[in-house]
Amino acid sequence: MAKIFSFINYKGGVAKTTSTYHIGCWLAGIENKKVLLIDIDPQTNLTFLCASIDDWKKRKSKIGTIATMYKRYLERKPINTKRYIWKTPIRLRDGKRHPRIDLIPCDIDLIGEDIGGGQIAGAYPSMEMLKKNAEHFIRERDFLNRTIEEIRDKYNYILIDCPPNLYLMTQNALIASDYYIVTAIPDHLSTIGLNILINKVERIGKLVMSAATLARRDPNSYCVAKFGSVLFVRVRIGGSMLTTAHGDKMKEIQSSLGDDKCFETYTTELIGYTEAAENSLPVWLHDTDNARRAAQKQEYPRITKELLEKF
Repeated sequence: MAKIFSFINYKGGVAKTTSTYHIGCWLAGIENKKVLLIDIDPQTNLTFLCASIDDWKKRKSKIGTIATMYKRYLERKPINTKRYIWKTPIRLRDGKRHPRIDLIPCDIDLIGEDIGGGQIAGAYPSMEMLKKNAEHFIRERDFLNRTIEEIRDKYNYILIDCPPNLYLMTQNALIASDYYIVTAIPDHLSTIGLNILINKVERIGKLVMSAATLARRDPNSYCVAKFGSVLFVRVRIGGSMLTTAHGDKMKEIQSSLGDDKCFETYTTELIGYTEAAENSLPVWLHDTDNARRAAQKQEYPRITKELLEKF
């Protein structure tokens, strides 16, 4: 039975997609785990890390994407998750496929649905209104739960790349997941909302549990993911040392949340990750000098091993 992680943050540009991709690739390629990546961010960046735009267009035309699945769900048709799983989409340089890693691709067509659902976090106009709408409220947030339910026993890990918000699709991911990971650059703007985000997720969880009870469903089936950890990314290094600003901010957050709520390992600001992404490869499988230097740091391998130990 798969463990399920969502990667979230309000803010874009904080390596959610890069982290989801590299952790998934290491789990599958080196740790020999069976991994499913699910892309629910309409920007579709995780999908394009895994496959070319041309291959994605062909697959979208022939089979469909998660937007197709969601449309079927709204029309109360069987989701048929297995049909939409893209088996081993990542092409390696030798013509082979990256083993044991599958993908449910995203689509910009999901963007209209992502902003739906009205209530983002906690507050609802009235309990009376929630009572009247409880069944609909739960159904709006049950899509990914139902999607994963069909195939959860086929994987060791399922990693969900969320959009930079707490709208409807992210709420779906939180309900479907066991844990959520917050990726954050250790600067003021990227971390200012960490406690707010964690509190809002808790409020979403309470609202969902209330709606499930009112809809006469088992509330334990709709528990929101537990806060897993903060993963610091794109940390600046001066020479061989952390810059003072980033180092101090990391210590501040660790003190606020607790050491067990922050990964010890972090990623640094390296061009090798960008070069590898442009070629749809994890950094340790790319052959530029910058990618090799990034790979030698063993950042994502150590993060992945820490994740395995933590959870």
